[in-house]
Amino acid sequence: MSGDQIVIDETRLRQNVLAFLRSSAAEPVFEELETPWWLCLIGAIILLIAGLCMLPTVIWTLAGLQAIWSVIRLEQFQPLRDDPRKKPEALIPLICCGIIIGPDRKHALALGTFLPPSKYSVDWLAKKTAAFADLYISGEANSPDDEPLLKLLQDDMYRPLRRRPVPEPHAEGAPLLLFDVEVNPEEGRETPHDVVLFAFVAEPSRKSDEGERGDIVNIPWSVVQDAVRIGGV
Repeated sequence: MSGDQIVIDETRLRQNVLAFLRSSAAEPVFEELETPWWLCLIGAIILLIAGLCMLPTVIWTLAGLQAIWSVIRLEQFQPLRDDPRKKPEALIPLICCGIIIGPDRKHALALGTFLPPSKYSVDWLAKKTAAFADLYISGEANSPDDEPLLKLLQDDMYRPLRRRPVPEPHAEGAPLLLFDVEVNPEEGRETPHDVVLFAFVAEPSRKSDEGERGDIVNIPWSVVQDAVRIGGV
């Protein structure tokens, strides 16, 4: 946007991240994105046992059959077939703003969106992040509109894969998400808005009973450095 102090070159961002993902330097990223086969196996065993236990009941017979059918179809092993190494272009580069970072200096809450950078102002996102951080620190809603957001922010125990939509009116009509993330503070970059930017690659959101979920991994800032211009710092 005209006059913004933070500008993202969308094309260069995508090119740089894709080149990084196709290099050997991205191996730690793929290791974080991978689901171990034994975890898939444990999930399948648990679901099979649950399905067998539900079969003799009257109310849960259908649910039991659905669980068993899911195991027969090997749905729990789908992550093994969706190897991100084979389709690195399916991962989405994101520049997110840190709202909260835990005492371990690793687990954090970040604000971001899957909108293309050309469709929103990063300065606007950063200012909104600063306001969210102030709300979290104060712990008090200034209006009834703040209460749903404050509740989300105060649910601050890290949960892998979790991403939650920002409620209105705070989202201002944009598909903003609160991401539970792991970060390296040294890979963050200061902004004129007293907010730190981090670079990530993320899977597209998938629906679950717990809401939107998906992997997101912090990548070195050097990958995106020449695609993100930060003025005033």
